[in-house]
Amino acid sequence: MEKECEFLSTCGFFKKYQNSKEVICRGFIRRYCKGPKENECKRKEYRMKYGKPPSDDMLPNGLMMEN
Repeated sequence: MEKECEFLSTCGFFKKYQNSKEVICRGFIRRYCKGPKENECKRKEYRMKYGKPPSDDMLPNGLMMEN
């Protein structure tokens, strides 16, 4: 069964990149947003620590997406 992050509906990264064709975005979503590393997401840690979501361009591993 596929795990899903409880913040998917409000996650700026997921909302912005869920339909991306970029391999890196699909990989992050598969591993973090809907997969085994869901509890290792740095976006989730940031939200819990600061009480607000990080930038939409912060990746689940904590790095920033380069535009």
